[in-house]
Amino acid sequence: MACTSKEQFHQDINELNQELKPREQIAPVQTMKLNRGGLIIKTSEGPIQFGLPPETVKDSMSLGVEVPTFYIIPTQRFNKQFGINVAEFEFPAYFNFFIKKRQVTLICDAETANSIKIVFQETLLGPQDFSQIQKDYHPDVDPVEYVDFKKELAIFAKNPMNQNEKLTSDTLLKFIIFENNVAQIGKVKIVKEEKEFTIFDNDNLLISFPDKFSFPKEYDKLLSLHKTDSSGKSEIAPPSLTIMKKIKHGKKPPSLTQNFDEIDSDEENEDIGSMPNLLMWNKNGEAKLQKKGSIEVNEGLTFQAPEFGVTVLGCSHGFDPKGSTSGYIFWINGRGIMVDPPPYTSYHLKKMGIPPIMISAIIISHCHADHDAGAFHKILDDSKVEIITTRTIMYSFLRKYSAISNLSQDQIKSLFTFRPAILGIPLNIYGAEFEFFYAFHSIPCIGFRVRYQNKSIYFSGDTFYDPVKIEELYKQGHLNQARCKQLNSPKFTEDIILHEAGVPPIHTPQTVLSQLPNQVKNRMYLVHVAAKDVLKGSGLKVAKPGIENTLILIRPNFQQDIPLNRKMDIISRIDIFDKLTLNNAKFLLDALKLEQYKEGELVIQENQEGHKFYIIESGLAKVFSDQKDNKFQRYLQSGDYFGESALIQTGRRRASVLAVTDLKVLSLDKHDFWFIFGDGFEGQGPVIEQMMQLMEARKQQAIQILFKNSHFSQLTPTQKTQLEMIMQQKDVSKGQVLWKKDDQATFVFFIRKGAFVFIDCDEAKLEEFDSGSFIGEINAILQGGQLTTTIKAIREGSILQIEAKAFAKFLQRNPGLLLLFQESKYLE
Repeated sequence: MACTSKEQFHQDINELNQELKPREQIAPVQTMKLNRGGLIIKTSEGPIQFGLPPETVKDSMSLGVEVPTFYIIPTQRFNKQFGINVAEFEFPAYFNFFIKKRQVTLICDAETANSIKIVFQETLLGPQDFSQIQKDYHPDVDPVEYVDFKKELAIFAKNPMNQNEKLTSDTLLKFIIFENNVAQIGKVKIVKEEKEFTIFDNDNLLISFPDKFSFPKEYDKLLSLHKTDSSGKSEIAPPSLTIMKKIKHGKKPPSLTQNFDEIDSDEENEDIGSMPNLLMWNKNGEAKLQKKGSIEVNEGLTFQAPEFGVTVLGCSHGFDPKGSTSGYIFWINGRGIMVDPPPYTSYHLKKMGIPPIMISAIIISHCHADHDAGAFHKILDDSKVEIITTRTIMYSFLRKYSAISNLSQDQIKSLFTFRPAILGIPLNIYGAEFEFFYAFHSIPCIGFRVRYQNKSIYFSGDTFYDPVKIEELYKQGHLNQARCKQLNSPKFTEDIILHEAGVPPIHTPQTVLSQLPNQVKNRMYLVHVAAKDVLKGSGLKVAKPGIENTLILIRPNFQQDIPLNRKMDIISRIDIFDKLTLNNAKFLLDALKLEQYKEGELVIQENQEGHKFYIIESGLAKVFSDQKDNKFQRYLQSGDYFGESALIQTGRRRASVLAVTDLKVLSLDKHDFWFIFGDGFEGQGPVIEQMMQLMEARKQQAIQILFKNSHFSQLTPTQKTQLEMIMQQKDVSKGQVLWKKDDQATFVFFIRKGAFVFIDCDEAKLEEFDSGSFIGEINAILQGGQLTTTIKAIREGSILQIEAKAFAKFLQRNPGLLLLFQESKYLE
């Protein structure tokens, strides 16, 4: 790694080492469970850690214990449920090598070692092949302006302790491979058995533990936010509306990312509050975070994203035990684009009241773990998301995560929509103009400028910005003139400048940024740096993380009508409108009218005549009924709809809808509803048919069956609605065989009533399945293959049947569920 003096590098490292001295008051322990999961075992050869979730190195640092150099890699390295890599060795390796000047040793089998080497190639040194680099650029760009990555990455690929030595994965990593299920470290022997590891020290049994990484219970609770009512009668709150507990005892849950002030769910008294943390705005565009369970929202406030601005989710780096790694939401026209989301972020956003529908895309700047770990997590969260980056970075991401997850690159591609970032031309994304560029980093990394209306934001990406040093590299022949000019050309005229300021030599020295004019520094916010490390008296400042500190350039305009592209965005993400023709979608956009309701106002009243259908544009609404035989409540947010039942069937409202916060809805009159969704002659069109199927499923209380299933009860409200729309109740007689081995897979089902068993197949040894169980061979459904089981009813009952094509489409819309369930034949 070049670009700075060896003396400066060691000075930075020595300062960090002083801060990281173990705390003397912490007594040595034989074993230690880590906050983020995993286990440290003390041995005569030094501490050995099992499991490496993202940011694990911060656990040791926070506890004041030595960061281990030995790591046992779990057999299952990737948690499919949460989309999280639990063998994230990058930062333990970086910490030990660059801070402690020593290697780490990974203990695993040969296949895992090969996968890890593939990952480290992408993250430490970058891609090896740049023969297709021209595809990253617009055809009008002169090839002389293409980045010569082979030359450029070689600048950084040097051992900082010995500039004459090339940096390789072997410089940082060693492997001890299990041979005959045994790995030896001096006097310590690790035995790998079928489902556990056993460690002996000096031939004495030290410990046995499962070969399965588990998140701590508190974390598992935070990651699994989809709450259900134990009675199965009603859905208390969707994941982004998780009920927040009023602080009674001053205790806080463990923080997955350090910058959010979180509040526990109240398990004993679920009705003390029914709101998430909400970002509120007053008429002057000032933001306020409404926390806890209170619904005492100040008058004149409403929940809505800014027209243009940025929320910093984390602004620190991978070695800061008190801060979260950098991540952002760029708000454009009320829609969010996440940039380098930190691990677990999507779940925190849900807790804070930001529904998934508000996050339209992810930008991945590069493939270091502190920038891409949360991206895969978000990919698997809820419905399919769009990823924006260059082709070079995308293919690096695919190679890396294929090696991490054991999924093929084609399987990973199917989980998201890829939008290539093209360099050399402005790209219109959601109404804003993006200009992407390659930053100067140890692996390919992008930054960008984004302009919306007459305002703009600059995002540097991870980069080494030092005009003097860059000029020197040009004179030494490491960079050509065009690249030198591009790297030294930022004018910093944007309204907001987010600039990284990590530790050189692969990040920008603060001393360089401190020399910028005050009028630039006033608009500049540092990221990728801990607040305590900002140079005193430099005029520089760190971006404050948290949704309440959102930087706003254009505030929401509550008086204006909703723009056409925003309407289109909302209806395009509502599943039930999939069957609309292009003409009918145009008619719908023309007919939708904006209505606004104040907090506490009724939108519709139960038992009154219904004449309108509604779609929520922004805010929070409660649907409820106080009727003795129909008592329930549920919460709706942006992208949810209500009011269809009265227009299709009864004519009267079956429930009331209350504005919990100020509420914006798009309404559709009854005559337009039937014209657009019907067949033109008062008959049912495909949209109304789906609505009627949904109403029938709710009449049969299908949702209660989902609540009984430990897997499907975790689905989001949107996912549950998708399932309800494709379910059909069927009666089943005792002794009826629903399908036989070697038949084609034509449907799956949930058991509503009765009991079922597998027969004449390997699964016949299983106990009987009853209400709530899901039966279906997912692989056979997806591949159109033959069944490997036979299923029979042993008692009379009923099922909720879903046709194969409809269920396959449901899984394709929800990549996280596809990944989690694809090998399943039953789920209880």
